Amino acid sequence: MRFLFVGDLHLRGKKPRNRIDDYKEAVKTKLREVFALAEQHQVKAILCPGDIWDWPEVSIGVLVEFMQMFRECPVDFYTCAGNHDIHGYNLDTYDRTSLRLLTELVPKFRVFSESQVMVYPDVAITFAPYSGRMDREGYGYDTHWMDEQLKIHVAHGMLLDHTPPFDRFTLLKDVVTTADLILTGHDHTGYGIYRRADGKVFCNPGSLTRISASTGELERPIQVALIDVMDKQTFDIQLIPLQSAKPGAEVLDRSKIEADQKRQYAMEEFAALIQTGSGEKVLLNIDDIVETIAQKEALAPDVVRKTLEKIQEQRLGAA
Repeated sequence: MRFLFVGDLHLRGKKPRNRIDDYKEAVKTKLREVFALAEQHQVKAILCPGDIWDWPEVSIGVLVEFMQMFRECPVDFYTCAGNHDIHGYNLDTYDRTSLRLLTELVPKFRVFSESQVMVYPDVAITFAPYSGRMDREGYGYDTHWMDEQLKIHVAHGMLLDHTPPFDRFTLLKDVVTTADLILTGHDHTGYGIYRRADGKVFCNPGSLTRISASTGELERPIQVALIDVMDKQTFDIQLIPLQSAKPGAEVLDRSKIEADQKRQYAMEEFAALIQTGSGEKVLLNIDDIVETIAQKEALAPDVVRKTLEKIQEQRLGAA
């Protein structure tokens, strides 16, 4: 028995600010390849960790377009609510979301709650949608199913193989679980397949879509995971790159993020110049600020002179 696991989808009508291609058509192309892989490998269902939508309520036109896409899916599609699928990260808002409506429009599309389970002869699949408890003291990665089937647990949580610069996450090495295979999303970069010494296997192939123009997004492969369950104790998992996914450099524009970084650097530099408390001179005169930055950055004298001339022109114009 086989299953296909695909990461966060983030379906939307408008393209993200960093995309230079037709984002919506690119997503459709990748979904069609996922559906073709499901047929090729004769999988029982496609599994997804949530964030089907990029925000909780999409326009009717966008909803209808992707409803038609999911009707092309040759097998059942199982998922849970991600943080982008619900209002204010609150699961109580699920009933008034586009995710909920999609289940009514596409019978083979099913959203699982935390208490539900999909049971097959050899495997049981449980889900952990995003909630306020996720990744609090490792919460979200254990299964409530205790029968003898192989246990697959799908979670929309920040499960990582490294310590990030924020405080709400869970490390792979620290997860306490009775599941045999834990499939996660939320982190778009992913960590691939992680096999722990105690036999537990974890997988996050990364999001199906690229939204930001970070270095990680530019370089990572777009891939899905094929899970082959042999019996109640044995399974195999492998990553399959999508042939339809273009290289990050062809679909992402770094100029906006680089401009933001330069702007942020300039603001930090300016703030550093006017801070007190270290005994340094407080620079409030714009000419002094320019001279100081020029000295620190080793700027050419002509650049400094022209800059000061421009400043003087603006002063005279405002007088």
